[in-house]
Amino acid sequence: MVQPFTFDQLPSRIVFAPGALSQVGSEAERLGAERVMLVHDAMTGESANAVAAQLGDRLALRWNDVAQHVPVELAERARRAATDNSIDAIVTVGGGSSTGLAKALALSHRVPIVAVPTTYAGSEQTTIYGLTGGQHKQTGKDPIVLPRVVVYDPELTLGLPGSVTGPSAFNALAHSVEALWAPGCNPITSALALEGVRAIARSLPQAMSKPADVDARGDLLYGAALSGMALGATAAGLHHKLCHVLGGRFNLVHADAHSVILPHAIAFNAPVLPGEMARLADALGAPGKDPAGALWDLAVASGVPTRLADLNGSEGPLQREQLPGAADAAAAEITVNPRQVTRDDLLGILERAYDGKRPDV
Repeated sequence: MVQPFTFDQLPSRIVFAPGALSQVGSEAERLGAERVMLVHDAMTGESANAVAAQLGDRLALRWNDVAQHVPVELAERARRAATDNSIDAIVTVGGGSSTGLAKALALSHRVPIVAVPTTYAGSEQTTIYGLTGGQHKQTGKDPIVLPRVVVYDPELTLGLPGSVTGPSAFNALAHSVEALWAPGCNPITSALALEGVRAIARSLPQAMSKPADVDARGDLLYGAALSGMALGATAAGLHHKLCHVLGGRFNLVHADAHSVILPHAIAFNAPVLPGEMARLADALGAPGKDPAGALWDLAVASGVPTRLADLNGSEGPLQREQLPGAADAAAAEITVNPRQVTRDDLLGILERAYDGKRPDV
């Protein structure tokens, strides 16, 4: 029997098709945009050029200075430029860093976003924003930062190297996995999350072995979209808080942190979530098995990072002696988790992730 629940459906339009990039201009016009700020990263110049041509006289400003975790100083510079150019909409082309900056702009200027994701970050489907300053990543929620339109074009992901594809897909997996028990979860968010896991688990090995397979790329993008929706309707939990701390304190690549931490965060919560873990194992194609181990195996098979010791931050490789400080910071951030968690528990998760051994549940 379905238990009573409340579900807030987020108001966002999705355009999903190979070649959908050609529809960005018409989507901006549909929103009534007249002075558009185009935000993109250095890797998406060609796609951004195509969008700029579609926007024509609607293009008021083009901005290609983006950085992961959205430093406050960068956001303030972009905001001043947006004000000087009287923008009334944002089009963003790129990964999570471009989307993150667009969200910071939407937050301050209260204007709509048209997002064109080129990775599997999934943040284009959430009301979550983040800004980083003083080695601390501050996150929050506001409906204005949810893109009004998301244009998914699998062809834009064909050039992603494996070093981006795999960790980015694990970023999306983390959204779905945590949504299964995060505050606000319900039968609808769980259905989205499990289908997202199924799509990613079946398509990631193919996309990694055959990067030009547009069908596999499309399946990955579909799974990432569902995962973003699931997270957007629930909340970030222990896993995401740990990744935010690692990113904010050490400037680790966000997606790489996800691929390393996820199996160990799942292993910690597994003892108190038998039903959710069984459904997750089924979705991963490993019925009756340990989903934490299955995720670690998928990471190894996909060639994504599995050890914090291998990750580099702004000051070089992460050091073991930096973990206690990260555990302290995470303990101050985590207020809700299915299993009671202490600072020492968090340090244990980080130490196991640092060593990169397969979780043993």
